[in-house]
Amino acid sequence: MISVLAFDLGGVLFSDGTREFIEHLNRTSGVDPARAGELLNGSLGSRYREGGMSRDEFWAAFRRALGLSASGPELAARWIDGYRLNEGTWDLIQDLSQDYDLYYLSDNVAERVEAIERRYHFLRLFKGGVFSHEVGVRKPHLDIYKMLLEKIGAEPQQVLFVDDKEWALAPAERIGMKTVLFRDSDQVRRALEKLHIPRDQRG
Repeated sequence: MISVLAFDLGGVLFSDGTREFIEHLNRTSGVDPARAGELLNGSLGSRYREGGMSRDEFWAAFRRALGLSASGPELAARWIDGYRLNEGTWDLIQDLSQDYDLYYLSDNVAERVEAIERRYHFLRLFKGGVFSHEVGVRKPHLDIYKMLLEKIGAEPQQVLFVDDKEWALAPAERIGMKTVLFRDSDQVRRALEKLHIPRDQRG
């Protein structure tokens, strides 16, 4: 029986700010989206998200790689600004919190978490969770899913994980967690109802 629900943040509770940032760089500076995406999401971005390099180190390397004139703090602020609240997901999570313990599982950096928390105060929605920068590993490495289960104190079969990326759901499924691929909040609500979630909808 599912007793805990876990949520990704970017692209689920918030818009995909990284994608929006890449589109902005392409529009304003002619940056190749594939190259920017590789820097943000590949090995360089992973080091940053896993706490292996500082904000200043990451943005200095990012600027050099793309030949950008904007400063590191300007780029960091623009990246974070792309994360906007998905009000439908906010409402869904609030509804689910009446019956379930809710956790987050997010590839993230301290600066982004702090900025978005100041703006939206979202952490109060959750009992807890795992951020990649705190544990030194990110999705899709199996260890981060196991760390979440350890933090929750639950068996995989008791946990359902919602993420907007299929590659991030596959490891969760391999260790026995239920998963739902996020497209929009209404679609996820319907998918959960088919699984008889929330509990008060069961006969």
